[in-house]
This record gives sequence, structure tokens and C-alpha cells, in this order.
Amino acid sequence: MGLKLRLILVLMIPPILVVGVYGLIRVRAGRAELIAETERNVVLLAKAVQARVERGLRDPLTLDLDTMLADIVRDQEQIDRIRVLDRRLRPTATSSELSIRHDVPAEVHQRVAETGQGEAFSAEHGKTQVFSYVLPIRGARAGVVGTMDVTHHMAKIEERVRAATWGLVVRLTLLAVSMTLLTGLVLQRVVLRPLSRLMQGIRGLGRGESAQPLPVERRDELGRLAEAFNTMVDQLQAARRQLMVETEHALDLEQQLRHSATLAVAGRLATGVAHEIGTPLNIISGEVEYIAGHLPAGDGLRAEVDVILEQIDRISSMIRSLLDTVRPVKPEIQPIALKDVVDRLLLLLEHTARRHGVTLDVSVPGDLPPVRADRSQLQQVIINVVMNAFEAARPNGKVQLLARHVAHPECPGVEIEVRDTGPGVLPSLRQRIFEPFFSTKPPGEGTGLGLPICRDILEDFGGDITVESAPGEGASFVIWLAEDRARDR
Repeated sequence: MGLKLRLILVLMIPPILVVGVYGLIRVRAGRAELIAETERNVVLLAKAVQARVERGLRDPLTLDLDTMLADIVRDQEQIDRIRVLDRRLRPTATSSELSIRHDVPAEVHQRVAETGQGEAFSAEHGKTQVFSYVLPIRGARAGVVGTMDVTHHMAKIEERVRAATWGLVVRLTLLAVSMTLLTGLVLQRVVLRPLSRLMQGIRGLGRGESAQPLPVERRDELGRLAEAFNTMVDQLQAARRQLMVETEHALDLEQQLRHSATLAVAGRLATGVAHEIGTPLNIISGEVEYIAGHLPAGDGLRAEVDVILEQIDRISSMIRSLLDTVRPVKPEIQPIALKDVVDRLLLLLEHTARRHGVTLDVSVPGDLPPVRADRSQLQQVIINVVMNAFEAARPNGKVQLLARHVAHPECPGVEIEVRDTGPGVLPSLRQRIFEPFFSTKPPGEGTGLGLPICRDILEDFGGDITVESAPGEGASFVIWLAEDRARDR
């Protein structure tokens, strides 16, 4: 059921019920008044008939009682039958028979004959009421010589009541139709049209479209609702712009961290290459210098040996230049608020979690003590460990990043735990995962340098990283960082 129909029903049913109940009450009250008035008229007419009958009985030679009674009934709409009974309660004259069988009980006639007072009598026949009024008939000597009942069948009254009831139904129907049309028109213009515009705006926001402000044409609740919607649209657009700025910042940060990781890998490779090449190159250089020292002066081979020595020096210079380029920068260790670091990474981590189909749960209290670390390198460590957890937990897995204070009396610090629901790490591989170039990923998907680099960075901070895992139960990497004690001195 739509809102329009519900509002119409809510607005229409109460007044229609009130009008209907009031109409029924008025119909019943009118019926009662009509019956009472008819009974009064029957009594008055009965007394008039009584006088005519008594006058006629005083002159019986000229009296045709049946004809007189029939004429009276024909002329009086509110009288349907007149009967005259003698003292023995035998009918002596009757105007006509009723359409239904109705006789006033004999005891009523007997009582009227004895008391000389008129008496009313009512009876129900089906849904119709029959009213009779019984009077005494007095003779010439003022004695009661008989009784007379005047009866009125209330069928016409019931017909009038039914007609009034149907008239009420018709009026209520017309009222309902008129109210429906009027209420529907008013609701459409006053309520439903503004709500339709609001709904279209909300749907546009849901589809990511730029919603147009709603016109504020009134100062009632719907007008205030339109103002609130316009305010919400402005806030959402501002939040969207802020989100785009933060996303760009997070992407730049991720690119910088990847570049740093690439440089770190290149540094380890360059260090290994320099070590592997430098040692035999030094031997070659020494041997060539030895040969040059034993060549006689003016020997034609000395020029060739000098060329060899020049190229060896050139290679050594290139290796030193490469090492200077990729050699890690000394970390700038300072007090760091861990929650600030995680909050700046949260947008990047949540975006990556959604891309991997993983649920991320972060719990870093704001009252943790500051730790001693290099901010950018600590960000690199957290990202690397959490990314590994995403890879292990996907798809439909869960990763938790928790931080807590470790109040050890000799060396207090903060633990950062990254827990995943992945397959876990075999016991035989727990120590090897921190070895350079060792990776559990398929060939081509990992260098095996991420965790070793993280461990080296943490050791520069005076921290550590450990792993706890069981096959099939996920893995938990725990990063420990020393608490900054400078605030206590």
C-alpha cells in the first residue's frame, strides 16, 4: 500500500465514521420521534372517532357504523383499522382488515371497559411496529356499552426510515468520493510532490551523481526537510572532495613506500653484487699490478696492462657509486604516536582490504605511549606486514591490527599485532621467512626481501618482529617497539 493511499485512508476514515455514526443516531432519533408523533396523532384521532361513534349510537336508526368507520379510515392516513366491540367483547363493526393479523388482547378491552379509561397497546410484527389505542364507548345513559380499538400499522414509518438510511448512505458515498479526490489532490501537491523530489535526490546520491539542491518553497516540516537535505548534499560533496584528496595522498604514499622498498631491494642486490664482484676484482687488480711491476721498462705490454688497471678502477668506481646511491639513509629516530601513524595509513589499508576481499579490523588505543622510531620507515614496516596478511587471508578472510602497551619494568614498549585467518606458517618455515630472498609465494610473486627488510628496519629502532602460527589457524606477526622514556626524565 502506497503512502498516498495510506494518508487518504487515515484522513478520510475518522470523519466518515463520525458523520456516519452521527447520521445513524439522527435516523434512529428521528424514527423514535416520528413514532411518538404518530402515536399522539392516533390517540387524538381515536378520541375524535370515539365521539362520532357515541353520537351515532344515540341515533341507531340512521347509523351505518361499518360505512362510517370505513369512511374515517379512508380519510385518515394514520388510521388503518377501527373495530367496535360490545360488552361481551364481540366485534360489532369493523372498518377493514389489516394486511397482517393483529388483534388487541381481550384483557386490554376488558380493562378499558371496567375502568372507563383509554389504554395504548403496541406490538412488533416482524420488523414493523403496530400501535393500537383502546377507548370505552358510552351509551345514552353514560354507561360503558362497549369498547373500540383504533390501530395504525407503522409500515410507512419504516419505509421513511429506510429511505432516510439510504439517503445517508448516498450522502456518505458522495462525501467519501469528494474527500478522496480533494485529499488526493492536496496530498499530491503539498506532500507527495516534495517527497518525490527528495527521493529522486537521494537515489541520485546513491548512484554517485551530483544531486541538485531542492527548492525550499515553504517553512513547514517539509521545507525544513529540504533544507536538511541540501545541507547533507553540501556535506557529502565536501566529504567526497576530502576523500579524493586523502586518496591521492594515500596513493602517493603507497608509491613512495613501494619506491623505498624497491630501493631497499636494489640496495641488497647491489651490496651482494659488490661483495661478490669486489673481492675477485681486487685480486685481479693486485695480480695485474704485480705483473706491471715485473715488466721491463719500455715493454710494449705495459700500455695494455695500464688499460686493464684503468678499467678495473672504473668498475670499482661504478660499484662505489651504486652503493652510495642505494645505501639506506640513517633513520631519524624520534618519539612517534603510533595511532597517528596508523590513522594516516588507514585509508590506504581499507582500500587494499576491499580490493583483496578481506575484512580489516583496526584497534589502536589513543592513549598508547609514544615509541621511538622513524615515521616513514615504520609506515613501510606496517604496510609490508599488513599486505602480507591480506595476501594470506584472501578471499573472504579477516585481518586484525591490534596495538597494546607492554608494561615490562625493565623495557616497557608497545606491541603491534597483525593477525590473519590464512593457512598459517609451517613450523619448519617460521625462522626462514626472515631470510633474504626466501618466499613462500609462487615464483614471480615475491622477492623474499619484505620481511628481512622489516626486521632490519626494526633492529635499527631497537625493536623486533616475531611470528606465531599453526597450520590452518592463521598467522600472527608481533612487532615490538621500545617506549620513548624521554618524557619520564
